[in-house]
Amino acid sequence: MKFAVTALCALLGTAGCASAVGVSLDDQSVRDSSGRITVGGEVGVLRLIPGDCFVLGTDEIETVDAVPCEDDHSAEVFAILELADTDWPGNKSVAQVAETGCIDRFRIATGHVFDPVYVAITGYAPSEQSWRDDRKVLCVVTAHDLGSVRGRATK
Repeated sequence: MKFAVTALCALLGTAGCASAVGVSLDDQSVRDSSGRITVGGEVGVLRLIPGDCFVLGTDEIETVDAVPCEDDHSAEVFAILELADTDWPGNKSVAQVAETGCIDRFRIATGHVFDPVYVAITGYAPSEQSWRDDRKVLCVVTAHDLGSVRGRATK
């Protein structure tokens, strides 16, 4: 799957991913019975689940360097939302739905009110090229300064 990064509260730009669909399904991490990552590894974006922590790379992602949340990381998936099964609605429409959907889910997932002074929310959304096969938006929280943190944002 190709994902475009849709910046919601911190303008990070928009880009697509360039790899084949198979890479998006890889998961080289080790997870415990609850699904939490216990040993880091490269994880395809379609294998990420809420509570997964990773180190941010470039704006174009197909895989991420996932790590246990107790280790230094710069991002955490806090929600995944499904977009409607329609024809490609356009970048602006996808970005708007991703923004609203991720912000709406932040408090439920974390137990905190969103405060852009401290954190940024980014939606990793399907690109036009991947739309035929994918409708998921990954809602990701980062420190406002994109620095490293330890621990979980999600409940």
